Amino acid sequence: MGIAFARWLVAPMLVLTLGLLIVSNLVLQTRAVREWAEGKLERRLGLDVAIRSLSWTPWTGIQVRDLTAKIPNLGNGGSSELRPLYDLDVDVQITWGALRGGEIKARELRLRRGVVSIPLELTSLLASERDRAEQGMGRQPDGISEGGEQGSGKGSQGEKDKPNDRPVPPENEARLPARPAIRLIIDRCDVGVYSVHGKRKEELVLHNLRGELPLRGEDASGWIRHDGLTLGSHPLLKGADMPVAWSRPFLRLPVRRFVREGPTLEAEGYFRLVGIPRFLLKFSVPAGPMERIALDSWSGIEVEAGSFEAEGQLQGTLTALHSWRGGFTAEVSALGLHQRQREICKFEYGRVTSSMRRGTFRVLDARLRSEQLSLLGNAVLVPDGRVRGVLRLVADSPHAELITRFAVGAMLTGGWTRSWLEPLGTPDRQYRDLHLNGTLNRAMIDVGRHGEELEIRQAMGRVVDFVKNEMKEKEQSRGGVPPGDLLP
Repeated sequence: MGIAFARWLVAPMLVLTLGLLIVSNLVLQTRAVREWAEGKLERRLGLDVAIRSLSWTPWTGIQVRDLTAKIPNLGNGGSSELRPLYDLDVDVQITWGALRGGEIKARELRLRRGVVSIPLELTSLLASERDRAEQGMGRQPDGISEGGEQGSGKGSQGEKDKPNDRPVPPENEARLPARPAIRLIIDRCDVGVYSVHGKRKEELVLHNLRGELPLRGEDASGWIRHDGLTLGSHPLLKGADMPVAWSRPFLRLPVRRFVREGPTLEAEGYFRLVGIPRFLLKFSVPAGPMERIALDSWSGIEVEAGSFEAEGQLQGTLTALHSWRGGFTAEVSALGLHQRQREICKFEYGRVTSSMRRGTFRVLDARLRSEQLSLLGNAVLVPDGRVRGVLRLVADSPHAELITRFAVGAMLTGGWTRSWLEPLGTPDRQYRDLHLNGTLNRAMIDVGRHGEELEIRQAMGRVVDFVKNEMKEKEQSRGGVPPGDLLP
């Protein structure tokens, strides 16, 4: 009789539970509930969010299907080429015991079948009105003196712009009490970087990212894997398996060495995901020779250096662009350009120094020096996408003639000119200043005979077409033999 009573009691309970599960999932599928969930995520992410489907079960937790997040309020600055930042499925495992207290606590987040697409123009697209007002173009890039040297410029590299500011070591952060553990599971996601004005073959893509990352709780280890990094159809990095470590309150990526061609890159990072979402990224290239590597796949030009070294860091709050600050420096010596085993140009020394403050990126000083040819410049990029810069070319007479031939042949000058450059102090040195103005979407450079402007992408395209035609003519004149030196 007891067994019969249990069956009589359990059967209705099962029916009731199944009915509640079905009804609750029907409610989750309604537009009102989906819009409520979208609003919650939009306020947290600052993006326009859309959800195709919401559901749940006691075994799988909450399931979000086809969640897309787009950059909001683009207005006239939008582009048909702009893709969602995120397009993925999310599974949320919750702690059911917490529901008795009226709380929803996650213990596992799983990102599945995801595509993350980051536009190069992201900083300008996300710039707030406050950024636009505070980061105006009030200060020009530092000038270049007639001697071909970078002008110091008042405040050009003051205390606030020093590129070697050292970040506060994360190890000095106070250890917080361990909270209930949360894990992030990444399952088959692609992460890409692209330009809204570019082509698919120019995209940088990290393929099939997977990982298991502890985000809270006691100290623990995790891992990240990927199947390789490509630029268009060209592989840049092979697949890798990287350990990560959770040490309250940071998720740490230990020092990792990347070796492909050329120098070895060492990188590490820290991410704080509790409270204010802070991050710190550091990388360096130890000083050493740089073996000869190809600049591209068609011109046959290769580059090598007697010594190359670099270091940089970036830190701030992930969700606040104006908080980002950091710097980058690099130095090179005996930098040679080669084609078909012959040296066509050599620079004795080069360096670049840059900084980022409050969302503004500055190239404070960039130069390559030699007795025959020198390049010197600086630039600034503000959060709303405006860019301004100047590049000075200083050349001896033979190189000035060669540069003029290239400029005329590539139809940059708008017509024939005796010399594209002007005398600099002495007859054996000539120079030209190229001024860059505009936005990331449409940057203009004054390459014309009398300073007429041309869009930089168009100018680069003309130079590449001219070089290819020159090489093709040389190949044909040599009866199909691979072309010789591009430069005489």
